[in-house]
Amino acid sequence: MRYFSLLPRREAYRAKNWKWIRCKLFVSSQLDRLPLLKAPIVRIWRASIWALLRFKWKLKKVRRTYYSDKFDNDRILWLDPKRIQYCSLKEFPPYQYKGEIIGGDWDRLEKKFEDLDVYIAFKERFINGKDWEDTVFYQRVLDAINNGKFLWGCRNKSELDRRCKSLDSLYQNIKNGGYKSQSEILSEKNIYDPMKIEDEITVNVGREGDLLFNNSAHRLSIAKLLGIHKVPVRITVRHQQWQDFREEVLFYAEEPDKKITHPDLCDMPAFHSEERFRIIKKNLSERKGLLLDIGANWGYFCHKFEEVGFDCYAVESDRIDIYFLKKLKRAENRNFKIIPQSIFEYQDIENENLHFDVVLALNIFHHFLKKRDLYLKLLNLLKTLKTEEMYFQPPLPNEPQMDGAYKNYSEEEFVEFILQNSKLNRAKLIGNDQDGRSIYKLYANNR
Repeated sequence: MRYFSLLPRREAYRAKNWKWIRCKLFVSSQLDRLPLLKAPIVRIWRASIWALLRFKWKLKKVRRTYYSDKFDNDRILWLDPKRIQYCSLKEFPPYQYKGEIIGGDWDRLEKKFEDLDVYIAFKERFINGKDWEDTVFYQRVLDAINNGKFLWGCRNKSELDRRCKSLDSLYQNIKNGGYKSQSEILSEKNIYDPMKIEDEITVNVGREGDLLFNNSAHRLSIAKLLGIHKVPVRITVRHQQWQDFREEVLFYAEEPDKKITHPDLCDMPAFHSEERFRIIKKNLSERKGLLLDIGANWGYFCHKFEEVGFDCYAVESDRIDIYFLKKLKRAENRNFKIIPQSIFEYQDIENENLHFDVVLALNIFHHFLKKRDLYLKLLNLLKTLKTEEMYFQPPLPNEPQMDGAYKNYSEEEFVEFILQNSKLNRAKLIGNDQDGRSIYKLYANNR
């Protein structure tokens, strides 16, 4: 599913700058007369900062006339508790602030969740076997109650002790029956207040995309201590700068090949499903090592394969894609290396010590067949690339984009071309993407 254009047709028509359009047409017609100059000029333009600035300007213009928040802000996210490392410096009551966009410094990474006395108390109680009364958390709450405060739903020591017993029961229930969402508990008639259906763990999203703990420390503590892999989470507040980035993603996500792993962006439209990743992962000869993604786009495969255990290199030359690649890498706190240039300019490829265990060449090599100079560079790349296996995806037969290309191979011819000009000598068709494009595993015969 794709979002429709952010501007209504009549407004987009009125907004056309005909002087600029005529200027572009004139420049394009002149460059057509000089084909040797056209290709490098176009590449320089696409790689330049001006392309990114023009994108930002277009987005700002659209925001004036379009309400861009088209996200499902109320959905439940199923997250690994390990992803929630830090706390929001300000707690926002979920029912009061749900869906709010708020700026400020509440998202600074200064307070770790596992440094909270409540988490330490749960660890001491359920892992080390301490009594509640011997934990710093219990004594802090008890002192506050004795000073006249109504804290943690308790007014006196007996109520506090009953609350601690209920936490013992909660821990055992989750340990024995698994972690359940509030809607599951409600359907089992174990809770009777429909308002509780939204009473999940809540997080806030910081300016860089960090998931910061907001509410329900006891359930998050139990989930972490039990090593539960997925828990239901709701987002309460988003930082204004993060919301601005979400709108940038929405604006640019009309491009069909953008797929994102961040939980607060994974509902973006994307042409490709996770099927390609599953197919490649299933056929991997190794589960760790160096992985090179040629034409990484926004880094989806580097995100996914880093989770598997690879040290990934993301090669991307498009300036706008590099912008999103860097932002999403930070949002997910990944470690993969970004190579912001053409694969043909990446000098380390010829480094004798840089041997890639896996290379991804998905929907990229056919672009290098369109011009003779690119074709020759591809030949040199294949001869110098050191790898054990490559996952290759050619275009569909007779795609219009290949009309007039310097070389236009069939699938079988393209695979044979790579084998003849690289250190790989075996090929296996391992599956098809949802658009019908084949995925091949190319490898050396010792595999």
